Amino acid sequence: MVVLELQLPIQAYQCMALLRRLKKSHPIRTTVERDLRSWLKGYYGEKECSYFLSLLPEDQYYIFHGLRLTDKKVFQMDLVLVSQRFIFMAEIKNLSKKLIFNKETNHVTKEFNNEEEGISNPILQVKRQKLQFVNWLRKKQMLGLPIEKAVIISKPTTKVETTPDNQQIFNELIYAESLLDKLEELEARYQKPLFTKRKTNQLVDLLLSHHQTPIPDIPLSYKLSKSDIISGVFCPNSQTGNMEFYSAKWHCPDCGYSSKTAFFQTVDDYFLLLGPTITRKQFAEFLCIGSSSVAGHQLRSLNLTSSGSKRGTNYTLPKNQLLCPLDEKGINAYTIPTR
Repeated sequence: MVVLELQLPIQAYQCMALLRRLKKSHPIRTTVERDLRSWLKGYYGEKECSYFLSLLPEDQYYIFHGLRLTDKKVFQMDLVLVSQRFIFMAEIKNLSKKLIFNKETNHVTKEFNNEEEGISNPILQVKRQKLQFVNWLRKKQMLGLPIEKAVIISKPTTKVETTPDNQQIFNELIYAESLLDKLEELEARYQKPLFTKRKTNQLVDLLLSHHQTPIPDIPLSYKLSKSDIISGVFCPNSQTGNMEFYSAKWHCPDCGYSSKTAFFQTVDDYFLLLGPTITRKQFAEFLCIGSSSVAGHQLRSLNLTSSGSKRGTNYTLPKNQLLCPLDEKGINAYTIPTR
């Protein structure tokens, strides 16, 4: 049973928002485009694993995608499977061509198109995540299930190389198409349930209640200022110009398109790029609304979480859930807009 669905990373949404709201000539665009491709690549790698997970019996595992918890520091696990007999956690890598593992230095090199690039060692990465997860479970008094870990290579065409004396890495490196075999192996090893159904459900509920979905300060990471971000409601049809609000709808002066909900993405963009809270004044400024009463009405129509009163009211996205997340078709069809 999938209890935490696979979702496009919030950082990918932030990159998309930046590409909508940076000038075409902005020097950081190429970096943002590169980072977006990286986030999308990781998402598609995890999606590849989702196919094999869908073949598991519904009542045997609780499946978490992108579970994010805090020990001393925040840590995120690409995949966590909880059963009554064991926990399986994995780091998923969607990498092309060849990975070379150096035993002496623990260094990993990615080779693609005759170019080499050093990357973080995924085996060490999942090892650190397991340590943090064990500490977290200990503090919550939920230890008792053995925890198995692995690195999953999503592409069957990715070749992994190492020296003959370093073959033990293949105990923790599997391809996505071997995931079911790995779980079958663990089921044979751990045949006796160690948690009751009730305690397993308590653990699942605990994990869900502590899962975090914060929105990182991406402008800071790119050293951008508020003045770099273009304001206004963009037309979802033409992707040009600032839409205007009148007659209870948003209207595009360029193509004539009108909509009551066209401003949703603009509100998402504000939260993705400019901060976790928004006031009526900030809302009016960013959406280029001249009337304070119109801004207040449009803002209240979104049913956002609010705190404070009158002019001091701050609005936030409930649990950082975007107003218009992309569906699978939207993700697949996404193209980098220009301005």
